[in-house]
Amino acid sequence: MRILRLNKPPVTPKISLVLVDWSVRESFHIIDYLKKQSVIREDFEIIIIEFFDSVSPALKAYENDIDTWILLEIPKNCYYHKHVMYNAGIIAACGDIVMIGDSDAMVRETFIHSIINTFKLNPDIILHLDQYRNNRQDLYPFKHPTFDEIIGKGCINNGGGMTTGMRDEIDPLHSRNYGACMSAYREDLISIGGADEHIDFVGHICGPYDLTFRLINSGKKEMWHENEFTYHSWHPGAAGVDNYQGPHDGKQMSSTSLEALFCGRVQPLKENPAIAAMRSNKASSREDLLNQLLKISDFYHWEKSNIISASKLDYWSRKRTCTLPTLYHGHKVELGKNTEVYVTPLCNPDNTFMVPNAMEAFKDIRKNIPWRARLSGSLILIFILSDRIWKKLVKEIFNKFSL
Repeated sequence: MRILRLNKPPVTPKISLVLVDWSVRESFHIIDYLKKQSVIREDFEIIIIEFFDSVSPALKAYENDIDTWILLEIPKNCYYHKHVMYNAGIIAACGDIVMIGDSDAMVRETFIHSIINTFKLNPDIILHLDQYRNNRQDLYPFKHPTFDEIIGKGCINNGGGMTTGMRDEIDPLHSRNYGACMSAYREDLISIGGADEHIDFVGHICGPYDLTFRLINSGKKEMWHENEFTYHSWHPGAAGVDNYQGPHDGKQMSSTSLEALFCGRVQPLKENPAIAAMRSNKASSREDLLNQLLKISDFYHWEKSNIISASKLDYWSRKRTCTLPTLYHGHKVELGKNTEVYVTPLCNPDNTFMVPNAMEAFKDIRKNIPWRARLSGSLILIFILSDRIWKKLVKEIFNKFSL
């Protein structure tokens, strides 16, 4: 790890803005907009966390505007892990509020004021801002379009005065951008164990919403600002194409995060040791905590050649150890006050029943699955495997004959 700059402000900022990169950002134009905020500069700090060892050329123009700048120096043969970067930002932050958001977004002059003021009025919240997204490729490379241009021609989610996601009352979980801009009190983030560094979150399927869901389980309220938004123009790879993807629900939302939400889990599956030290009041200086952030033994599992086998191994390990609470075939399985286990069908919560242990719970659930459902599940698995084998075979034929 290389700390290029570590902010030591004379006055505690009200909010810390954590912006992450893994040597992919071509532009950090959000900093242009942060220079024009309606609040005084001392109210916020800008934190840059780079996963690898690169000093981004795009950031050199903003060198004097960055308060904290850290290179994690993870080996280049690893997939990026945003949650590790989030934890680095939480540790480095001096502000009472921590914001995690897009580093290549546009924001209005009222952006920071809106976040700070919302927390003044609603202290027990997690705050999200949705994002207008425009797919016009003629705006790339970034040309500093107006806000009206972003919400005009090419905008894929303009709902008239707000995003379509903000108007969605049916499936806001997928129509709103949970990764665009999330803010929470730093002490609340520490209390739930910080960002979950489980291997399921390596690569594209990840985001601050995992923090949101666990904060909800801890008693906080999820809130979305109805008047303040961020704005994003098209660039290559904006949708996460060709990135490694961990387990998700088919709509790019982490199934591990959804499991945490439905099961009421608060603590992460894998807590960062530095965050654990802060949570247990064993904290020392920020420099010492940052030195505890990374475990070299984790790098092996993040390597591109190992990530798939490592994630599968961890999946089966979790199945064998039966970490509770968990979801299993549409049932919530959780530990009682002693060793008993309670099983709740999600479609019929009133039919909760008790069994002696987790293995009995899984056996009873499987026994009650209709044979048609078991058959269809097996057929789907066969289809998926056949499809993968066929695609691999076709690819090898094309490569062999240079078609």
